[in-house]
Amino acid sequence: MPNTPAAPNLKALSESEWTADKAQQYLKKGRLDVAEELLSQAVKKRKDAVGAEEAGVAEWLGQLGDVKCRLGKYQEAHECFDSAISIFEKIFYPQHYRLGPVLSNKATCYIHEGNFEAALDVCNRALDIFSKTLSGEHRLTLEATYKLATIYRQLKKPDEALKLIAKAKKNVETPLGPLEEFTFLEAMLQEDLSKPDLADKAFQETIRGLKQRHAVKRLSDCLARYADFLKKQGRDDEARRAEEQADHYRAYATTQSRSEDIFPSTLLRA
Repeated sequence: MPNTPAAPNLKALSESEWTADKAQQYLKKGRLDVAEELLSQAVKKRKDAVGAEEAGVAEWLGQLGDVKCRLGKYQEAHECFDSAISIFEKIFYPQHYRLGPVLSNKATCYIHEGNFEAALDVCNRALDIFSKTLSGEHRLTLEATYKLATIYRQLKKPDEALKLIAKAKKNVETPLGPLEEFTFLEAMLQEDLSKPDLADKAFQETIRGLKQRHAVKRLSDCLARYADFLKKQGRDDEARRAEEQADHYRAYATTQSRSEDIFPSTLLRA
């Protein structure tokens, strides 16, 4: 059982929580620079209140690492992630659920750096934790699966990526699941494998699904990618029509207030 902070530290604890809450508000506004400073302050105040090796400290370090990653401060982000991981491993155990999100975000940081080998190891560990502690259709499990499949694609391991996608699609073949996102990734993998018929089929399935759930931003992205595919196949007229549709939906997307999260529907299951 964690120690109850002594009375003189309760003020610092209260201030740390208030500061962390304020950071979340700035994150919602996209003010990453302010959120970074506030989270740094929150971590320091919480350490002063309850000590450095505490679960709340680790959680906020993980959040701070995510913000730093989004700001392109990759080395600082890894330092935050590693500190959070070390704390969680000490107070819990190496396969505890709380480590999963931190590891997943660390994998994202490696991806942004182009270090896919390192991302592979970390993402595999995150997915292993989620697979043992969450359902296969949980948002975090699906996100880690998708992330791992993209890593395999970058590492020129399409067979491993397609196996992951096939497994994930079994858990998302309902209106609640982001089936289209996995089918979109599958289309690009089939194109990588020089299997145009399978790629074309997957692209068209994705487009139909995105239209059905009115995901216009992702639809415009998919149509633009499909147009590139069609050009490579010498299907210029179809490519031009796809580009026109992509432009149409891209313009329409600017009028929408929908989240750009590619896994929005899984919030219902998370």
